[in-house]
Amino acid sequence: MSEKRECLAGHDDGESLIGFLLLAAIVIIIAIIVCIIIIYGGFFIGSFHSIKNYIISFKHNVIDSNMAAA
Repeated sequence: MSEKRECLAGHDDGESLIGFLLLAAIVIIIAIIVCIIIIYGGFFIGSFHSIKNYIISFKHNVIDSNMAAA
């Protein structure tokens, strides 16, 4: 038998901690990116709908009412 045997269960050489921290950092970064995409997507969708509604309201209140009065 070889004198250099590896214990696969319960062996902690420090590399597993680095790997775990790297994996946790990657997961956190991905979560932050997804949250940023959701926030900016909601901002742009909400802005589009509010501008669209403002234009429709302006058309209804100003243009259509002036045509009816004339």
